[in-house]
Amino acid sequence: MNKDLYNSGSHYTQAMMEVIYDDLSQCINNQSPYIVIEKFKSLLFEGKGENRQVSIALEKIIFDSLGQQKYEEFLSHCCYLILDKWASNPQSLSYGRELLESFAHLNQTQSYDRRRKHLIRLVAPFQETLAYYQLTAIVTIINPAVTTRHCSPEIIVTEEINNIAEEINNKILNTYLARYTYLYSYFLPLDSQFTQLKQLIDNQQKQRQQDFELQLSKHIIYRFRIKQIAQMKLLSKGAGKIITKVNNPTLLSERAFKIAMQQYIGKVNQHHTLIQQCKRFVADNNLRDSYGLFKQDLQHLLTSNIQPRHDNYDFSNQLEQKLAQILPQSNNLPLNKNLILQTCRQLLRFLIGEPTACIDSQKLKELTTNLGTAQTMLILVKITLICPESRVYLYQKLTPLVTNYQFYQLENIKWLVKSLEHLLIAFSIYFGKVDVWVTTSEGSSKDY
Repeated sequence: MNKDLYNSGSHYTQAMMEVIYDDLSQCINNQSPYIVIEKFKSLLFEGKGENRQVSIALEKIIFDSLGQQKYEEFLSHCCYLILDKWASNPQSLSYGRELLESFAHLNQTQSYDRRRKHLIRLVAPFQETLAYYQLTAIVTIINPAVTTRHCSPEIIVTEEINNIAEEINNKILNTYLARYTYLYSYFLPLDSQFTQLKQLIDNQQKQRQQDFELQLSKHIIYRFRIKQIAQMKLLSKGAGKIITKVNNPTLLSERAFKIAMQQYIGKVNQHHTLIQQCKRFVADNNLRDSYGLFKQDLQHLLTSNIQPRHDNYDFSNQLEQKLAQILPQSNNLPLNKNLILQTCRQLLRFLIGEPTACIDSQKLKELTTNLGTAQTMLILVKITLICPESRVYLYQKLTPLVTNYQFYQLENIKWLVKSLEHLLIAFSIYFGKVDVWVTTSEGSSKDY
């Protein structure tokens, strides 16, 4: 195809899309959410325009030679346009789920109408695309199905506990997606021009993260006070009753929560906490005379205190081989920030894999199976502590993975839910404002 002709056609199609966006915007500004959704279905599912200009624009878009992907982008843009216009009105936003559910009710009965027949072929596959999954995640974040603030401690997702309530087992990850505030920004399209929607999500992210950090701080203090009373042997005298109970705000079991606290607050090598260990590693960068030496020390840091569940799983050797493959031409060069960042990014890709639309990446699952979720997350957290800039890349790798798994029942993805909870705790402690002053007391980091 002639490139100039293609570009000319592409620009014309974009102009036709703008006609639809303007028509849809006018409806959103003046009509109720119910009317907007009916208009959306009429335009994009049935190809019906209310005037000649809109009808011509629809005809061009529907039969455009750019095909399926372009129409999916067009559909996605229309959905975001509606959500963005609704962002300033909570009552309107509550119709977000109904908007997306309209795809499930697409009438696919055979039609002799040329336009509608072609539309069905274009719209029907949309529910299986990454774009639709991202939209579903955004709608869930805006209007979570369950509260993100006070989570019941009975909601347990861990390999060690088998008696999980059936109603929790049957829930899908999407139900709890709003908990993972560190992923919010990455569900939006990278080139998002929907400023009101982005601002709303940013505000929700900040408020919910603050709420979680406050609840986590209170729970840590509560556990510390109960422990103090127990040590003074006053529990039997009823002293514990004067302390207001603060529930565990995570989805981890009691045992799993203790492990997380020990990892992220306690002494990991009998002498230093994890943050102290990583800060010392970073400080020692000034003493390393080459990039190759940095990689050797990094392998030691990441594998220290890691014990695989199976004797035949040699994670240390796998990591050594991977590090050897990363920028070998730079081994004798002086260490710099760019080399550190590139190394950490490649390690995160190695550990998490390359999850893409509707393709199940097994890499992270394999790691959690062989190392356990806690140890796997410990490795990821270490990487972000020695190179905080790599945290963005971690979020970018996790988001499509979470997006693809969001319709799985919790029972079938315990490893992923537990991983997300570990990161929520760790990042709240290290990059948030969780109050862990009580853990500085002598012996307070043990038996949390």
